[in-house]
Amino acid sequence: MTMRLLLTVLLLSSVLSGCSNFKNLSHEMKAIDSLTHEYTLTLSEPVSGSAIVIEQIKDINKSDIDGYDAIIGSESIDLQMSNDIHYLLLFEDKNKDLTLQSDEAFSLINLHDYKDKAEILVTLNVNGKAIPKAFVDRSLSSLLNIELDLVNIGKVVSLRDPPFDKKNAELGMWQPLTFLLENNTGLYFLSEYDPKKIPILFVHGINSTASDFTALIDKVDQSKYQVWVFNYPSGLSLFLTSKGLANVLYTVASEYNIQQMHIVAHSMGGLVVENYMRQCNLGKLCQFVNSTSTISSPFGGVESAKQGVEYSPVVMPAWVDLNPDGEFIEGLFKDRNKGNTPHFLLFGYNSGDLLNTNSNDGVIDLSSQLDREAQLHAEKIRGYDEDHLSILDNDQLFDDLSNFWIETETERE
Repeated sequence: MTMRLLLTVLLLSSVLSGCSNFKNLSHEMKAIDSLTHEYTLTLSEPVSGSAIVIEQIKDINKSDIDGYDAIIGSESIDLQMSNDIHYLLLFEDKNKDLTLQSDEAFSLINLHDYKDKAEILVTLNVNGKAIPKAFVDRSLSSLLNIELDLVNIGKVVSLRDPPFDKKNAELGMWQPLTFLLENNTGLYFLSEYDPKKIPILFVHGINSTASDFTALIDKVDQSKYQVWVFNYPSGLSLFLTSKGLANVLYTVASEYNIQQMHIVAHSMGGLVVENYMRQCNLGKLCQFVNSTSTISSPFGGVESAKQGVEYSPVVMPAWVDLNPDGEFIEGLFKDRNKGNTPHFLLFGYNSGDLLNTNSNDGVIDLSSQLDREAQLHAEKIRGYDEDHLSILDNDQLFDDLSNFWIETETERE
């Protein structure tokens, strides 16, 4: 089911309310809700000119953290976290070095005190006596100790293997928890790791797997580059998926001491990647990424996803984030500038249908692919006379990508 066909499904939602997809999705969302908790943190006093850093802690006695968020210019912060997280350490990062200093205001929250609550009022204070000293003057990267369950990292695979089967694309959309439990998620290598080769990571879109990139991957110069793919359940929240990408990339970059990498994403995967870049640039934890390239990505959102949020009997989390009027789309390029990491925006404009006179690639409207904020952020923009999938086998696109990789590698020298 493409995102354009999704609108038809939603218009028939009264009929489909009993179909297996919606029943499966409802069951999966209830299961996920039982494993996670949502909180809204509201600062009692606004903070200006500083970042707010939120460190997620499982065990306060171990002096390490399992995740983080860095927020600028927000008095209200929404979080969805695993039930394994028991403490939040918030601090006003005045110098934006992602490190808690003794003169910075902080708050340590014990989530056991909010077990049955979703709203937390936070007051930040400078308090030398109460500050958790094990976390003071420790950089974020030195504190991160991410434990990843149900995720494969560095496993050598073929794109013909089961995780990339087309049936798993649909499974990841309608039954994301089952997709995880059946061991389909991870950052996979298509060959044994070689420290002399630069990784290129491919990130797929909704109702897809990494196998969509087969034609493009076949063109890559494997004497210079090594190909990695991120396979994930596409029905999940894009906020959560981009955090998952951050966690696996942090883990693999640390383990292999990665100094350079290119990321290529298709369709909704481009939103996942750009949100990851927004977050990790605030944390200065992705300086190893040379470039990001997004192909046919709906930076302006998808109108049918908005209809899904409003009318579907069960709402897929990804639809919420694809909503053109939603928080995810609105904040995607917030606090970003072109100087962070070069972004190549590639788009298609062939609808693939003689009867379709609209400006789109058969799935994503041009107005969304060429959202103004995305254009302003991009280092380079190119268009191709291709539809949403055929663009991935376009020789000109591959040549443009290859040249962009070389340009950004040269800038690092």
